[in-house]
Amino acid sequence: MEDVRTALTAYVTEDEPPLGLSGDAVLSAARRSRRQHLLTGVVALAVVVLALGLAVVVLPHRGSVAGPTCPTVSDTRTAIVDRLSCVVGNAVRALLPADARLERLTIPGETPPSDVFHLIADPVGDAPREALFHLGVRVTDERGSGSVYVLMLPSGTAGTPRCGRLTTPELRCGIEQLPEGGLMLTTDRSSGALSYRASLSAPWGYVQVWSNNSGVLEQKDVRLPEQRPEPVLTPDQVRRLALTPGLEF
Repeated sequence: MEDVRTALTAYVTEDEPPLGLSGDAVLSAARRSRRQHLLTGVVALAVVVLALGLAVVVLPHRGSVAGPTCPTVSDTRTAIVDRLSCVVGNAVRALLPADARLERLTIPGETPPSDVFHLIADPVGDAPREALFHLGVRVTDERGSGSVYVLMLPSGTAGTPRCGRLTTPELRCGIEQLPEGGLMLTTDRSSGALSYRASLSAPWGYVQVWSNNSGVLEQKDVRLPEQRPEPVLTPDQVRRLALTPGLEF
């Protein structure tokens, strides 16, 4: 579970203040979680993305995905989960074909929620926002199966994302400096499947959205089979999802 600590600290620059979360609290919570091996794989992917290294680019700030009105209450962790699940669900559904089949990606023995976009919140502290919020959804259409993942981490401060040393097979990495924060866009094969990722480091926390071309659950050290020619979402679509209004928590 050392990957969890690394994920929370890797995007803080060397001379900036420490994160608002305790690394020990994150590790303790992750050990207690019945989804421990799933979280390890998901957070490790964030570390891989933050380690990629290629050219830095600045692109126009395009519009974000918007959806129907969602709850605004965030005074409890349950309320935060309900609000974020609504925002994420509306945003993703707006980008998918109407006839696409959606299934929740779960670990063995886990009962999927009635709403495939209902976020899991694994506590890392007592405050409502101090949790690892994440989900994975399989999407199947006429081109085959792929997946969409969302991972959100709170923090007291977030540094500028950087393309670093090459550690896994990747195709490209670029960074945009936006009003919302630093946005890193990558294309890689860190899981074996082709993935498009968008990682936003904002003052209030960190969001990573990615889509691949495999309908198999991503886990650490598991190579995924490719089940369609391209990921479910395009690079521009995952970028828009990471910038969706209402993801602040």
